[in-house]
Amino acid sequence: MAWLVSLVVFLVLCALLGVLLPDPAPARWRRSVQRAATRLKARLRPDAPPEPDPFDTLRLQTRLGTVSTKIRSIESTPHVYARAHRLMALEAAYDDLLDEACRLAGCPGHPDMKRCEAKRWEEEQALAARGWTW
Repeated sequence: MAWLVSLVVFLVLCALLGVLLPDPAPARWRRSVQRAATRLKARLRPDAPPEPDPFDTLRLQTRLGTVSTKIRSIESTPHVYARAHRLMALEAAYDDLLDEACRLAGCPGHPDMKRCEAKRWEEEQALAARGWTW
């Protein structure tokens, strides 16, 4: 019975202290617990990757179309100053854009494969199968 009385006295004293004392410590304590819980949640279950922006896709398709048009115009014009150099630069830009488009569309790629017509054709076909046009 004595333990019950001491428990009641303890609870009454705690309630009186809670009413009389200011409350800055629990707010700090709650913030630190909340930060720790947020870190633990981020470590245990990372956020899903964000969905790709459709406007990024549209910009990329436009750039692919522009570069491919320039490549075709240089290939069809026989007398262009520094034709080989321009063609190599445009094809490198086109290949980089295709790599970016494949990454954005989720196409399985071969990053270690050397640049060639076969890889370019495979990437173009994979993008076309996913509905990409340029």
